[in-house]
Amino acid sequence: MTAKTSLIIYSTVVLLLILGGCRGFHGAPERPPLEIPATFSSTGKTSPTNRWWQEFNDPIMWKMVETSLTNNFTVRSAYERIKMANAIAQKARAPLFPWLDVGAGVSHQTQKEGGEYFNHDTISVNSAVNYELDLWGRIASKAKAAQLDVKAQEADYQAALLSLSAQVVSRYFEVVALKQEKKYIESQIERNNASLKIIDEKYRFGQSDSLDLLQQKQLVEQNISNKIAVDKALASSIKELLVLMGRAPSSNFKLESALQLPNLPPLPATGLPLEILTRRPDCMRAFLRLKAANARLAEAVSAQYPRLALSGNIESDSSALKDLLENWIASIGANLLIPVFEGGRLDAEVKLKEAEAKRLLYEYGQTILLAIREIEESLDEEKRQMMLIENLTSRLKLARHNALVLKEKYLAGDVEYLRFLTSQLSVDELERQLVKERLHLIQNRIRLYKAIAGPLQPLDGESFTKSPEFTR
Repeated sequence: MTAKTSLIIYSTVVLLLILGGCRGFHGAPERPPLEIPATFSSTGKTSPTNRWWQEFNDPIMWKMVETSLTNNFTVRSAYERIKMANAIAQKARAPLFPWLDVGAGVSHQTQKEGGEYFNHDTISVNSAVNYELDLWGRIASKAKAAQLDVKAQEADYQAALLSLSAQVVSRYFEVVALKQEKKYIESQIERNNASLKIIDEKYRFGQSDSLDLLQQKQLVEQNISNKIAVDKALASSIKELLVLMGRAPSSNFKLESALQLPNLPPLPATGLPLEILTRRPDCMRAFLRLKAANARLAEAVSAQYPRLALSGNIESDSSALKDLLENWIASIGANLLIPVFEGGRLDAEVKLKEAEAKRLLYEYGQTILLAIREIEESLDEEKRQMMLIENLTSRLKLARHNALVLKEKYLAGDVEYLRFLTSQLSVDELERQLVKERLHLIQNRIRLYKAIAGPLQPLDGESFTKSPEFTR
């Protein structure tokens, strides 16, 4: 047996031993780690567009949402993170291609011999090529993980858009509700002042005692305090709305809005749970991060295998530019790097990536659970809230009628002032509570729209982000 043959056999045995000692690939399953229900508890008939806020017929609010989607700085920051992820992905893809470096130089030498000066100019050109053969897919796995990170950032951007639109719509209707509540309070103050004049007149004629007059004045002052509190909350909500739109808050800004809260649009079609989860940005982001973790695990496994790198170099130098191609030296080489002993570093890296992939799998499952809960809670909350509003509306109608009857009886001296005062307080409280509960109903619907919405589309209809393919 020749020395050459012995070397080949020895190298082959060493290579097989190394490969046999490498860990295999144990990626986390890329599917929901739980049983997804076939349907939701209830559904509507209308299918809202991704610009779900247009279900509320309020062009003023539409414009505010569109402005915020363009000008909000948090959204702009999320968009820049997509660009950063794209740059990182481009760097990760670069080793898949040969690297070529070209250099050129000019040198000048002056030499003195025998009292004479001699000049010598040299022009040199060199080029080097380096390329690693991706035998086990290590570089490709790294590039794939980086590209999935880009998609995850796009989903994160979509989640930011969706969250922003929900915040703007919610704050806008909060402003409308506060204005409506303020109108009720002003009406209550006017009504209570009218009653105060009557009680004051009765007091002067000895038909009422000073306690009745004092209590009515206290009621007027209480409603004035309520008006101040509503004005304070209204100013704060308007400033918050301006910040969401990317504008500096101003105390002098007069916000145009609807005069009262709208009726609730028809219940949207919730669709199939799997379809909803496929298009929800937060579920998309969790799924894509899981896929990226599996790609990084594949990269860590491949790093245990030998690497083969090729290199080439061409050099030429001459005193004349035309002679550069006449005299040159070329070299080519191959380098095989075999990880023999790394102190357990590569094996630990594989274990780390395996644990990371499983962690993201469970986070993906938790994201799905929270999404389903959010939708079911919104559907259930809407039913109960509508029942409550119906009850409050009926109570307010009875309270107004009761207050009117008691006012007439009080003026006639048939009932005590305390019963009349109690009826007034009941009307005042129910009017304000009904506005707050109707706002809560609208905000819950906003939550439902947000929970079932998919990636936002620009006005030209082109999707920002394509949904990934989910496997069951």
